Amino acid sequence: MKLLLKSTLLSILVFFSVSFIMILPQLNPLSDTYGFNIKIGFPFVYYYQFWAGHDFLNWEWKIINLILNCLITWVVVTGIYYFIKKRN
Repeated sequence: MKLLLKSTLLSILVFFSVSFIMILPQLNPLSDTYGFNIKIGFPFVYYYQFWAGHDFLNWEWKIINLILNCLITWVVVTGIYYFIKKRN
């Protein structure tokens, strides 16, 4: 049980870190307003924000992609953490 709790906390940190790292290159303050697009998510984009005109900022959530990204991150981090603990 302790292994699952630690690996879940680590996977949450990894998920937030990867999402933050994926958005950093897209936040360019020198770009023009019309070229503004933000895509968050790896390997699947779960949030998308874009300008659809001069005054219309649109956004879209894909909850299934968010769930898939969380699940993939949890499986990978839990597997790595398990094998590291097993080796030691």
